[in-house]
Formats: sequence, C-alpha cells, structure tokens
Amino acid sequence: MKTVFITRKLPIIAEQTLAKRFKVVANKENKPISHKQLLNAVSKYDAILSTVSDKFTADVIAKKKNLQVISNYAVGLNNIDVPFAQKNGIAVYNTPDVVTESTADMTFALLLSLIRKIEDARHFVKKNKWSGWDPEIFLGEELCGKTFGIIGFGRVGQAVAKRAVGFGLRVIYCDKTKEGVDLKTLLEQSDYISIHVPLQNDTRHLINKKSIGEMKKKPVIINMARGEVVDSASLISALRDGSIRGACLDVTEPEPLKGDDRLVNMKNCIVVPHIGTATVECRNAMAKLAAENIINHFV
Repeated sequence: MKTVFITRKLPIIAEQTLAKRFKVVANKENKPISHKQLLNAVSKYDAILSTVSDKFTADVIAKKKNLQVISNYAVGLNNIDVPFAQKNGIAVYNTPDVVTESTADMTFALLLSLIRKIEDARHFVKKNKWSGWDPEIFLGEELCGKTFGIIGFGRVGQAVAKRAVGFGLRVIYCDKTKEGVDLKTLLEQSDYISIHVPLQNDTRHLINKKSIGEMKKKPVIINMARGEVVDSASLISALRDGSIRGACLDVTEPEPLKGDDRLVNMKNCIVVPHIGTATVECRNAMAKLAAENIINHFV
C-alpha cells in the first residue's frame, strides 16, 4: 500500500478521503514541519500533501526515493521548484478551482474596510468615544462610477470583476493571455488596482517604483496574489508620500510581518494574515481536492 504524508493539521476530510486507498501519516500540529522533517518525508513517502509553508527546493527534492506526487493545499506553487520536481519524476498539483469565490469576496471585504474606515470606526466605539451622530466623522468614499483595474484575469480576477460590476464600477483588466488593456493604461486609469497574478519571474515586483509612478489617480492597491508581486519598499514610500492613497494586503513581502512592521502600522494600509481563502467551505474543498489529486494520480 502506498503511503501519503500530510504535512500540517488540515480539515479532516483530507485524511478521510486518502485513508480509503492509502496508508496516511498526518502531522496533527497546526504549525509547519521543520526542514529536517520535510527532508525525511521526501525520502520516505510516495506522496505528500503539502502547504505553502513547505519549501520544496531543489536540495529537498533531490532527497526523494519513492516520492511521486506533491499535492499543494494552495493555488500558488511558488513554494515548490516545479521544473526540478517534474524533471525528477514528481507530479505537482494544486487546488485552483475551489478558492475563487472566497478570494473574490475578501478582495472587496478589505477594500470596503479601508475606504469606509470600518476598522477605525469600530475602535472608536470600543474606546467609548461615540457620543452621538456626527456628520463629519469617518467620511469615506463611494465605489460607484470609479474605475477598477484588475491585473490578472483568471478565475479569481473574473470573479472579482463580477462583484465590481455589482458595485457600479467601470472594470478594466490586464492579462497576458487575454484581451484587455495594457498595463500602462490600467495603471493610468484606475482608481483601484486589484492584483490576481501568480508569482513568476515576470510578475515579481510587478508593482514597483516605476509602475507606481505611472499611476495617475493615486489608487488603492489590493494584493490578493503573492506578497512578492509588490515591492514592499516602493509600496511603503508611495503610501507615505501619497502616490497611492491606500493598500489592502492579504499577502506581504516578507511573510509573516511582525506587529511593529511599518506597513502594519500605517493608517492607510490594511494587512491581514493571508486569509483570502479562509472560509469553512473553501478550506474543506481545498482539502478534498488536494486529496483527490493524489488519488487520481495513482488511479
């Protein structure tokens, strides 16, 4: 019987699904395994159900013996040296289809929280400062009628676009495989810029000092992709000098950030701990799909 290792405590449906066909060993702790433990797993098991915390670099993959499958509990694969894995006979899978709606929802949850000052207003009430209705406190901005630019028009980007239309926004998008506007036009015209591209060589620091300089409307940037798509130093500088008026970050560079990090403590920036897919429905579906990827590989 083939053996499967689950690297982290995940929804139980993953283990239940795999246990019907394989011998399953699961890490029951909700923390990443060590580099040493990952090396051991690569040399010991036929398949690994991994998370983004597990770094399958070339030196790790080189330790493989019987490993045939890595199924990543994520959409992104930037934690895995995919070409090297494939070169060494390891199939690599992810869970792209099931994260779409939750991630798209979170895009607007963050944006509305920032531009309507929801977090500030909540703390205002908690600090017992609310003395009555005031026509001048926490004035935000409306979405309707403004331009919403989407960088990356795959499943998530398209789901975000549907929601944007519902808010009365004019939607434009940039995508290297689909018709749309070029990046320069999107940067120039957008009041809000939402990022939904995979992390690749050509998207690393796609948002940088140069591209921020092309943004004419001092937009709000929403990053739901990967932290390294946005150059943190350029982002901090732009938030400080007003080149962009706000940022909503589900992912950061580096990750995680400490509580005293500059981005975390900027009034015009919201940072949350990589929770774009954090719904019960989505995480269960991710776990089931990650398990099924392994089953289908061996069928």
